[in-house]
Amino acid sequence: MKRAHHLNRRTVLGGLGAMLSLPFFESLGGKTLAAEQKGKDPSRFACFYIPGAISQYNWFPKDTGPDYTLAATHKPLEHHRDQFSVLTGLSHIEGRISGHVHPYSWLTGHNINLVPGTKTNTISVDQVAAKHLGATYLNSLVLSWGNGVGTTTLSRNSLGVDIPATADYRRVFENLFPPADRAEIKKAQERLALNRSILDTATGDIKDIRRKLGRIDQERLDQYLHSVRDVEKRLIQKEAILEDGRPKFDQSKVRLEREVKNSMREHIELMTDLIALAFQTDMTRVATQCLGGEAGPNYDDYKDWANQAGARLRGTHDVHHKGGGNRGEKNPDVIALSLRDKMLCACIARFMDKLQGIEASEGTLLDHTVILFGGAQTASHVGTSFPTILAGGKALGFKHGHHTRWRKDTRPMSDLYLTILKQLGCPVDSFKESAGTISEVLA
Repeated sequence: MKRAHHLNRRTVLGGLGAMLSLPFFESLGGKTLAAEQKGKDPSRFACFYIPGAISQYNWFPKDTGPDYTLAATHKPLEHHRDQFSVLTGLSHIEGRISGHVHPYSWLTGHNINLVPGTKTNTISVDQVAAKHLGATYLNSLVLSWGNGVGTTTLSRNSLGVDIPATADYRRVFENLFPPADRAEIKKAQERLALNRSILDTATGDIKDIRRKLGRIDQERLDQYLHSVRDVEKRLIQKEAILEDGRPKFDQSKVRLEREVKNSMREHIELMTDLIALAFQTDMTRVATQCLGGEAGPNYDDYKDWANQAGARLRGTHDVHHKGGGNRGEKNPDVIALSLRDKMLCACIARFMDKLQGIEASEGTLLDHTVILFGGAQTASHVGTSFPTILAGGKALGFKHGHHTRWRKDTRPMSDLYLTILKQLGCPVDSFKESAGTISEVLA
């Protein structure tokens, strides 16, 4: 399966490499790979998680419907009003958990404490999408504010195991694109061949002992082997894509370092730039990004917001606790958290600007990308109405420009996940506790 990348693609990526050196470029511009090759654009899916609580007073619009009044926090998104929807009242009902472990379940809908004394999980919605959205060089991008698993990552594989996230821009870039020269490509091909050989040996040995196991253990083994086959399939796909190599461009001009070392905003912007580039070049079609920690790190931005609001200087954990409660709209801690929420909306607006500036085979890249932006707590330890914004995907049948509210515990978040998966073209009939799709977000 060899993909033919035309000269146009080399030119586009070369230009993008140079443009990435600019601190905050307004738009990637250009076209998607499919538009360059006059093909049909695939679907893309990006999920962004808000850590901790949100400022309730400024997040939830007062009225509903298409003529709703935009909430103060969402002002940075105003120029995209017809490209996003505000959804209120969705939550995990059967899969509800409490505390600061919500990143475990936000995309899975699973109660991780179901078995006392241990944490269990199931596949996250992004990985269901990645399984069905076609072959790309990288199965998905799993990004975060830090490197690792646990509450750092949002993604879980088919066994419910954490997929490690990364915060290293250079590592993201190097994983995202094939090597630049043929010698490095050959080494990468040899590594892939070795990985396939190891998988073949492992699965062969496991199959020999299967007949000695009981029924339950056989089912567990079958689930494991299914996961291994998915990995093997991806390795084969990656080998085929690797043959085409990477377009030549000056990697030294690609911006992969921060200018402000402890800036939350700059970190998010650098990561979303890489996601936009990945989607444009079709190196991956799925991305998740945990925008910060439930209790850290203590970005300098939090100090700036406290100073602006006249609030006491607090650590990230305490900002979420004090600012996310019912302490009054004019409370300094509430105002400080509102400033954080508004900054996050500005980052998503900037990401949408970039996608809208890239021509697709039909419309723009934003029209072919579904963006899920939200969190799992209105106040710390309170997860009964997730703050949720759904954006993009007009070419996939989504309708935006409205605020829809459901009564508490009447509509599971899984219904939204099922709706997204179906519109992305995934052959699924359910997701976790879903009861059906959400017609309000569909054209």
